Amino acid sequence: MLPRSLLLVLVFSLPILVVSFAVIMGAASLAQALGDVAGGRALFWVAMGALILLVIDALLLLGVLGLRAVAANETEDELNQQ
Repeated sequence: MLPRSLLLVLVFSLPILVVSFAVIMGAASLAQALGDVAGGRALFWVAMGALILLVIDALLLLGVLGLRAVAANETEDELNQQ
């Protein structure tokens, strides 16, 4: 079975990545509005990296929770058969 610490890391990193994406996108928009095109573009790509990590985290979290549900269901079935 997968360790509980992996699940905790995935759960706690999800809101952190959401907030970091929003803040970095806001900073990129602000930098471009102030005329710093290079800084705005760099911040935009950093925000895209955070968004990619967010999607990967959500998919991994879905997979881990699915595996835990299947393992719990198998354990419950074994107990019911005895």
